[in-house]
Amino acid sequence: MVKERLGSLRRVLTGRLYCVLLAAAGLLLVFALLSQPDRSLLAGFWQIQISETGLITDPMSTGGVGAALLNAALILFLSTALIRKMGLPFTGAAFACLFLMAGFSLLGKNLLNIAPIVAGGFLYSVYKQESFARYVYLTLYGTCLSPMVSFLLVRVRPGLRWLAMAACGAAIGFLLPSIARFTTRIHQGYNLYNVGFAAGILGLGIASILKGFGVEFDSGVSWSREGHELLCAMTMLLLLGLMGTGVLLGCRNWRDYRHILHHSGRAVADFILLDGPGPTLVNMALVGSVGLGYLLALYPWGVRLNGPLVCCIFAMTGFGAFGKHPRNVLPVMAGAVLAALLMIQVPITSPGVLLATLLCTCLAPIAGQFGWGWGMAAGFLHMTIVQNTSILHGGMNLYNNGFAAGLVCILLVPVIKSMSPEPWED
Repeated sequence: MVKERLGSLRRVLTGRLYCVLLAAAGLLLVFALLSQPDRSLLAGFWQIQISETGLITDPMSTGGVGAALLNAALILFLSTALIRKMGLPFTGAAFACLFLMAGFSLLGKNLLNIAPIVAGGFLYSVYKQESFARYVYLTLYGTCLSPMVSFLLVRVRPGLRWLAMAACGAAIGFLLPSIARFTTRIHQGYNLYNVGFAAGILGLGIASILKGFGVEFDSGVSWSREGHELLCAMTMLLLLGLMGTGVLLGCRNWRDYRHILHHSGRAVADFILLDGPGPTLVNMALVGSVGLGYLLALYPWGVRLNGPLVCCIFAMTGFGAFGKHPRNVLPVMAGAVLAALLMIQVPITSPGVLLATLLCTCLAPIAGQFGWGWGMAAGFLHMTIVQNTSILHGGMNLYNNGFAAGLVCILLVPVIKSMSPEPWED
């Protein structure tokens, strides 16, 4: 009887969390229609599908604000449906993955360039004779290499382009799960964007092969400044919705929430499993608000919300269910800001620096485990390293900050442990 009640309660909570994700997709769709309520919406959407992507490409400058939001809404909905079809529960891992999918749909992913990678992940599960459910998260994360697919679609001659993009995407989806499982051992869970690290290594290999055959990768930046007010309203509604839902699900006072702040965030830190959905959704709203507040504070210096910046807010918000909370993200961000202020060549409001300041929070477990001082050191080191990593993979890895964070862990974590009097566990 007790097991049946627990199972029933679990199903109810899973259903409610599923509705939260559908509501997020619906919010993106509504704002897509509000911002581009004419035929240009579909024309812009198609233009996003067939255009070259990479770091840093804003789909809002390619097809319009509404078209980019439509792309994000569809990817979030289909990714959510896939996880539900696999019979997986909507835990913190699911929220982190799905919010990352939605966010990076505003920074390079589209339906056309992620499809071959998902197919490759499915083929890997067939090869291993295991359920695709075991690899679905790694496969969805692996779509961070989707710019490689778009690159071939645009650059290869018409007779071979579809075959080239399909083969490349399938190879990425097939190879990445095994690489990602290995890279976890390298950074020991201190890099929350583990697949970004694995994808950086795979992207480095693919890009090097292509460069060996004379292929040149462009490093142009497309950066929209349209739709700031609308994107602010949408983001605030999303964060308020998460906060309100968290309160309704039981997080009604400080006592209900504070336990999350005591987690280091080191993977695997699934807050829905550890603390329940109510406090987790509240935490997601707070972590997202840290990112949004930082960007709005830079408004007088010309910073306006666009696709890539909303992507960063979504990424922070999603991982508010899987390792990040205000206590461990703020020191890392502070270190990154300090490094940006000291760097001579790159202003703090430049696109790459803004993205790095928000996405360096994947190193939040270092602050959570070793304290705010080492958290600041991680953010500082990350800001300097990430300026030089995209050239290694030709800008084809959308999770470039995850790649840089893996390198930070390799450099910093052994130093921290060697200097610490405490015997930290590996």
